[in-house]
Amino acid sequence: MTKKILILIYLNFCLSPFKPDAQSPTEFPIKTIAQLQDTINNILTTEHQSAIMLAVVTKDTILFSNGFGIANIDTKQKATSQTLFPMASITKTFTALAIMRLVRQGKLSLDADLSKIAPEIAFTNKWGKNNPVKVIHLLEHTSGFDDLRFNTFWNNNLNITELQAIEKCKTSMLCRWRPGEREAYSNIGYNILGYLIEKVSGLKYEDYLKKEILLPIGMTNSNFIIPVKPNSVNATPYEWSGTNYKQIPFLQIYGKGSGALYSCADDMAKFVKFMINNGDAEIEQMEIPESSPAARSGLKTGYGKGIKVDFLNYKFPFYGHDGAGLGFNSRYAYNRALKAGFVICCSNPNLFSDLLINYLTDSLQTPRPIPSISVSKNTLKSYEGYYQLKSPRFEILNKYLEELFHGYHIELKGDSLHSSGFKRPDQVLLPVTSTIFRKPNENLPSFLFTTNQEGSKVLYEWGTYYEKTSYTKILVTKILILGSLVCGLLLFLSTLFWLFKALYKRLTWKEYYRRSLSGFAVLSLIIAFSSLAYMSANVPLMGTVNFFTITFYLGTILFAALSIAGFVMTIKRFGQIKNKFTKWYLLITTTWLLALVVFFYHYDWIGLRMWSY
Repeated sequence: MTKKILILIYLNFCLSPFKPDAQSPTEFPIKTIAQLQDTINNILTTEHQSAIMLAVVTKDTILFSNGFGIANIDTKQKATSQTLFPMASITKTFTALAIMRLVRQGKLSLDADLSKIAPEIAFTNKWGKNNPVKVIHLLEHTSGFDDLRFNTFWNNNLNITELQAIEKCKTSMLCRWRPGEREAYSNIGYNILGYLIEKVSGLKYEDYLKKEILLPIGMTNSNFIIPVKPNSVNATPYEWSGTNYKQIPFLQIYGKGSGALYSCADDMAKFVKFMINNGDAEIEQMEIPESSPAARSGLKTGYGKGIKVDFLNYKFPFYGHDGAGLGFNSRYAYNRALKAGFVICCSNPNLFSDLLINYLTDSLQTPRPIPSISVSKNTLKSYEGYYQLKSPRFEILNKYLEELFHGYHIELKGDSLHSSGFKRPDQVLLPVTSTIFRKPNENLPSFLFTTNQEGSKVLYEWGTYYEKTSYTKILVTKILILGSLVCGLLLFLSTLFWLFKALYKRLTWKEYYRRSLSGFAVLSLIIAFSSLAYMSANVPLMGTVNFFTITFYLGTILFAALSIAGFVMTIKRFGQIKNKFTKWYLLITTTWLLALVVFFYHYDWIGLRMWSY
């Protein structure tokens, strides 16, 4: 009874809106199921979450397991502990468990060369002779493959085979670096693993997973059925429109191995309990990365085999996985030392995760971090410099942003090494070896300094790869972009100002058009990125030919063409413009805008056809 009261008190706290003036659990203790329901209904209302799935477990007990809210608004079907929610990328843990089961049975090897065990899968690896893509690389996201493209992300064909799903995504299967060198999350790798499960076992992916993983754990309600339309069993995804809930269509990414699992609170509670109890000997091996140079040098934080470690509240390391889909996000986490874990699925699991972990760890003493050691100043000084991220998840979408802004500035201050960067606070790095460091608020190391095969200095942080580069180059690029954006804004405002003058006949319309070419270019770019902003909230649109993708495509082309035309016009007429300020203003601003065109062209954003990418 005491456990029940404690869990109810905790749930009142963790499920209340995260506001400074919210009542604390001591001010409003929950003692009944009715009060618990009231609390959950409160969060459902204030955060506009239609349905929540939640389970909290210990090594020996399922403390709490239930679904809350409305699974289907049209039918008024309530969510229960057996309502199925999409687990999305949590599926990867199950796929990895199945692969490890096949390895244990001697039917597959982690070091197996993909090109030899599945020659029917076409991919490009120019380092293949000495650095083949191995099964372990697929498990740990170190293959070098790009992630799924716009036009291969969402699958509307329910009858497609796993091999056909992989072939559909062949444009992503290009090794961008040596396999094993860098970590970059890629769904296609787990789609391939799903196919390997079928090929090696002789069973369909879902049949093998049910037989070997789900049913032995007791997950009798879970399945891999892609729902065509909502029903009473599945939680229907919704988004809040401001006045009511708007249904989101059921969509599934290509390949079952990366994100096809549907499960419920009761089943996932059993699963998390299974992970806490180390139900398989392979689980500890799954938690620790092995394939990258960072892992081989002793850095054990990052993505393992279907499992990653997080410091969700900088107190205890929790292992698990999260997932994201249309309308739902999911997360499970556990700590074997604490003998506790949880799973949650709703539109915003981040609202609860840290509070859940606080509950599970509040009464426990924070474990002592790995002690730091003394390292010579000469060694520390050799690590100084700017490290640029060189392992983007999405080659086109993320590359330019990550390369410019997601770097680290490493600097020796006094006797200590410090890290900083864009939106990264200055933090001291505490050495635990001469090459491995940890942050003061983390009890596991997460930084490693080493060199790559070309002899370049690199930095690994949680498995993410950064390469030392000249900060001057990055700074100049940032200045060019910032200057271009400022000049673009000025040109746009000038175009409006000159329009006012033309309307009042203080400027000829011919002169107005000559001056305003670059301003129209900026307007085209604004329209293009407005379409992109809309699509970012409606992701399925990105992979199809529609008004917004065409607008972005034509808008970027028009931006480039008008920017070039504006610059050429300014050069051609430079001596004819009588107003000295105007001609120099146009020369400077159009030149800067041209630099922005070059930048976008370099990163393939000019004329990007999202429907074919």
